[in-house]
Amino acid sequence: MNYAKVQNGSIEVYPYSFNQLKQDNKNTSFPKDFLQRADMLSDFNVVEVVDTNPPSRKGWSPYEESPSFSNGVWSQSWKLISKEASTVATEDIEETEPPVQEGYRAEQALPELVGDIWKQKWNLVENTWLENRQLSYGSATDQIEFITENSLQDWKDKVAEIKTKYPKV
Repeated sequence: MNYAKVQNGSIEVYPYSFNQLKQDNKNTSFPKDFLQRADMLSDFNVVEVVDTNPPSRKGWSPYEESPSFSNGVWSQSWKLISKEASTVATEDIEETEPPVQEGYRAEQALPELVGDIWKQKWNLVENTWLENRQLSYGSATDQIEFITENSLQDWKDKVAEIKTKYPKV
């Protein structure tokens, strides 16, 4: 259970503890169960604050604000604050397809907040001449299959095209 000290209808101290009550009223003796005795709280401007569940949203953190007063009851109030991009958990990020561009590879970047949803962002990074050649040649199995289905000369021609397209730098 939470408590607050109220002055003129506004929260003065929240949360407010039994020790703070004793500090504020040094010449008063209180029973240990004082905060559970609703009939006596108002004499010392103390109110009970009803607990409420914090809201939740992927990629956001709940932040408790000053309690609100409605229909004669003080209740916890919450707001959501977006996390920093570097602290957003993987499960909080909406996946997006990486971009595809010949000669480049997509690398994950920090997510971006779009509206109220964290989305995965990508950086295109240019491949080196060697990476481009290796991707173009394919695996050893692919190369053998190409030679078997075509000819060794066709493979040599393809290799020459790849080397021309991606020259050593």
